[in-house]
Amino acid sequence: MSNTNVVEESYEKLQAEIEELIKEWRQSIYETAVVKESSFELISSPLIPQLDLEADMNQYHLFIIELFDFLAERQPGNLEYCDILKENLTIDIVSKWFKEAITVNRSYFHAVAEQYQVPEWLPLFAAEQAARPFLQKAAAELETVLTKFQHDPCCPACGEPARFAVVGKKGKKELTCPRCLHSREEKKLRCAHCGTEDHTQMIVMKVDGEEGAEIHGCQTCKGYTKVIDMRKLLKKETPALMDIKTIHLDYIAQENGFGTAEDGKYH
Repeated sequence: MSNTNVVEESYEKLQAEIEELIKEWRQSIYETAVVKESSFELISSPLIPQLDLEADMNQYHLFIIELFDFLAERQPGNLEYCDILKENLTIDIVSKWFKEAITVNRSYFHAVAEQYQVPEWLPLFAAEQAARPFLQKAAAELETVLTKFQHDPCCPACGEPARFAVVGKKGKKELTCPRCLHSREEKKLRCAHCGTEDHTQMIVMKVDGEEGAEIHGCQTCKGYTKVIDMRKLLKKETPALMDIKTIHLDYIAQENGFGTAEDGKYH
């Protein structure tokens, strides 16, 4: 199967720089807990969308503004749109953005884009990226609770579809969430979506020229997971960046009839 990488180098560079911003933001909230102790009693997943996180909305506001400034500098064509959104961001709106970004409410942010006549992708992208430090901090704080939800079809922390996994130094497959960074061990040929362990139902697709990349597709539910062997990579990237760099694997999976809960292609 041929490599059909469609991600431009400039976009990869942009995302890498945004990942550095997110890392800086996460470090700035490192000392502050964002999960209330009562949240550790939750019994269903995903956990984080159920929570009223103790996130500093002024800080979140600053993250969004910094991201808009960054995008305007790197993509001058978006300067006007970024300025429009910045001018209309009150603390109440920011708080609403945070809640809707946690659940990736596309309908809400589509309406925001229409209201301010800006590109449809921009409000959701900014709100969701700026929320990631808080998601990642919350997932780390909930680690002991999350161990109870090892075989959910989505990330038990934030709800992201389980479509990305890595094989680490010990040779174990770990479902890894690009959004909140929660990671959990999974059997190598178990479907992450429906849970089938029938090896006759699992298809392993390899990509020419990419020894460390596979697609695990399930014929039972038509779900799939990208699996990257970290031991065969010269440079270790963040899960979010690796997810973007392997988007061609998503296209290959979809061309072969597989999908995820997010795009409605498996049942």
